Amino acid sequence: MKSILKQLATCLCTLAVLPVLVRYGLLRAVLGSARACQAVSQSAAKWAGPMGESLRLALLRRVLARVGPEVVVSFGSLFSKPTACLEKGVYVGAYCVLGDVRIGEDTLIADHVLVPSGAHQHGFERLDVPIRQQPGRLETIRIGADCWIGARSVILADVGDHCIVAAGSVVTAPVPDYAIVAGVPAKVIGDRRTKKEATSH
Repeated sequence: MKSILKQLATCLCTLAVLPVLVRYGLLRAVLGSARACQAVSQSAAKWAGPMGESLRLALLRRVLARVGPEVVVSFGSLFSKPTACLEKGVYVGAYCVLGDVRIGEDTLIADHVLVPSGAHQHGFERLDVPIRQQPGRLETIRIGADCWIGARSVILADVGDHCIVAAGSVVTAPVPDYAIVAGVPAKVIGDRRTKKEATSH
């Protein structure tokens, strides 16, 4: 009975977001998929409460490359690239901005986390041309499974599986599996496997 009710709720949410999906299709034809994704994601970010979360997922499942089961995307969070992938059990806190990112299963993203599409989106080599007119390079950022990304972190490089990124950190270099990192720029300050062994004796 519970699964039937859940399926019914999913269908109702899909019907409710149909006007936004139509708008997305029109915007994509005119502005391209990235700009269209930003526009509808900004609208969906304002939907509050549990119903807002359900509607947001119904929309994002049809806009993003992948949104797995049991995903939560909280109020105020938005996506700038339709190529984003959220695997099963991902939690995205409030007021996050995510670009071209792949997030592994059961990873927790705290509030106000920024994951732009890499650290080279803007060129700045030439001094005779404004930065905004210089070509940049978009990169896919990968955050592994079972990670905890602390509040107000900025993730500019890949993060391995089972990692912890302390609040307020700026990740500028790849983070190995099981690492605990902190700081600006983020440095390895521990290993989850070692910590577990040390506390078990």
